[in-house]
Amino acid sequence: NVQIDAGEAPCLCLRHDVDALIWQPKSSSDNSDTPFTHVATFNALGYVQASKRDMKFAKCAPNFSYASLCDCVRHVYVYRQPTPTTSPVRNRKSGRVIGQIAKQQVVAVDTVENIMGFQVSNERLFVLTGSKLITVRVNTDE
Repeated sequence: NVQIDAGEAPCLCLRHDVDALIWQPKSSSDNSDTPFTHVATFNALGYVQASKRDMKFAKCAPNFSYASLCDCVRHVYVYRQPTPTTSPVRNRKSGRVIGQIAKQQVVAVDTVENIMGFQVSNERLFVLTGSKLITVRVNTDE
């Protein structure tokens, strides 16, 4: 995983075909021909994001282990980077052996209030409503 330095300019995400590409602006003192460095890709996230009609926020973890999309009211969607499988998985149609699987999860926030703010860390989601700050633990690799 890549880790971004908090002292650098914020990354930006651009859709390329169906994927979401994360770019880090370079410092002005860098005399490179390219003003950005590609730091991460979320496969098919651009396609998924385009289908979310009620999406209000989109964030990714600082270490790029997951991306998260947050609706206006109730749902937060977590899309993890692919990880190696512990045992062989075979595609039923093609017969091809799959070496990595990307998991996704839906968090149903226990409120009917509008979501006013959303932030993520490497381990947690923070969802702000008009009366609550809800914390959800998403990474438990300890």
